[in-house]
Amino acid sequence: MQSTFLECGARIRQNKGETMGFEAFFQALQERRFPLEFPGHFIGGEWCLDSKSEVLQGSFNPSSGDAIVKVLVSRKLVESAVDAADLAQKELAALSMEKRLEYLARLRQVITDYRNLIIDALCIEAGKPRWEAQADFHSACQQLDAVLAERGRIREALLGPVQLAWPDTEFNLQSNGITVAFLPFSTPLATFVQSFAGALIAGSPLLAMPSSHAVLSGVLFGCVVHQLELPKGAVNLVFGNYQTFVKTLQDKRIQAVIYSGSREHCDTIRRDYMGQITRALLLQSGGKNAAIIDSEADIKESVRCVMYGVIKNAGQLNTSTSRVYIHESQIEDFKKEMIRVVRALRIGPTDGTDNPHLGPLYAQKAVEKFLRYQTMAKREASDTWVWGKVHNAGTAGYFVTPGVHFFADMDSSSSYQSNVLMCPDVAVYSYRDVDQAIQAANNTEASLVTSLIGPVERTKPWVSQLRAPNVLLNLPTVGMDVNLPVAGRKLCGDYRLNGLGIAYLLAYPQACQSSSRELSEFAAWPQLD
Repeated sequence: MQSTFLECGARIRQNKGETMGFEAFFQALQERRFPLEFPGHFIGGEWCLDSKSEVLQGSFNPSSGDAIVKVLVSRKLVESAVDAADLAQKELAALSMEKRLEYLARLRQVITDYRNLIIDALCIEAGKPRWEAQADFHSACQQLDAVLAERGRIREALLGPVQLAWPDTEFNLQSNGITVAFLPFSTPLATFVQSFAGALIAGSPLLAMPSSHAVLSGVLFGCVVHQLELPKGAVNLVFGNYQTFVKTLQDKRIQAVIYSGSREHCDTIRRDYMGQITRALLLQSGGKNAAIIDSEADIKESVRCVMYGVIKNAGQLNTSTSRVYIHESQIEDFKKEMIRVVRALRIGPTDGTDNPHLGPLYAQKAVEKFLRYQTMAKREASDTWVWGKVHNAGTAGYFVTPGVHFFADMDSSSSYQSNVLMCPDVAVYSYRDVDQAIQAANNTEASLVTSLIGPVERTKPWVSQLRAPNVLLNLPTVGMDVNLPVAGRKLCGDYRLNGLGIAYLLAYPQACQSSSRELSEFAAWPQLD
């Protein structure tokens, strides 16, 4: 089976622009015949390799630790991708908004055609249980449906207040220039769809860089883009890691950057590249997300909501739940139910027919980080309800059991309590008055989402008191969609736009006046003899 896929890859290199053999690729995924030979990068409508490429640590199956595919990349390939995007700018800008939306509708259809392939890739490579991979796929389709449902008012909405009170003026959206977007291992599909939609509507050529931990998904996205028959170079995919990504940013033709990753990486990009005043930086790192549980909330439903936010994608999402505030009268009941639910979780591989509640962390270094924080939490906590440990799932994958720790007091100087951990772990605090919980949730330096759990008539008035840009009622912090409507504040994000709203940051309004106003200064100016 492996030779079939390799022969397919060879054909791509010989016949540029020819789409991959999807049947062979599907069989390779189904039969789990890894590792695969790297098929190349999708640049200017062609699959490309460079004989002088360096080998990066490629993609590994987190359920088994086995190699999936290595990555070969070179500076020449990256430069070629930027060149292709640069050449595509004029043709892309000439497309009408209606034509751009037709391409989005086509994208919706093509990813639906490859639904099973994409879901398999998310299960194998991202360590997502099938229930989660299916939910992620559904969310991506919903996002495209929402965009297409607004097709009649997108242009006016993006131009916004610039059009107010300017008669005799025509307004248009102009692309800022090339957009480069990093596709993280945790949300490759959602980030691809959001970046693709935003860039296309803004008329911005896109260079998408799938993480070296998201190669299967990235190859599929390249095949999908090939099916769309966009202007060549309008969307390019070059695989790489964080180091490859930041080197790409040295090219001054890049006018917008979309990156989701660690706070340290976001801070470095912000520091090193904010001096380019025409470049938009859309940087998102993990939030210190909280759930506040009302004193009249149902305990079982509250624990279910919290645990979903803790374990989805093994706690490796920007929106994962890391803090819970529970009324002091409910502590014992909440503790008992939390311990019961954690012990009932099915933990195991996501690359087979099983459909566990919790899959693996993405790498061994993530396991080691998780264990370090467990040691810190046990030392600092007033009561460790569940101590997170390595879990033996019968394979060499990166499995752990969730950690749950109770703290009598908040300590913002604590590395464990203040950092965004990105793993299945949660700190629990009690409150006597809900104002205490709201103040604690507001004091975080990484505000992204807060969930309010309990009767809506009691919790809804709290919304206006919260500083989190996203507030969810009786939903887990991870929401029911991969991308929430608004990006984070302070340390976890520097823009408040998300979803299609990023198109506003990838373009600028341009005014064209064709006639002067009556009684204007120019009309009143005396004629020259």
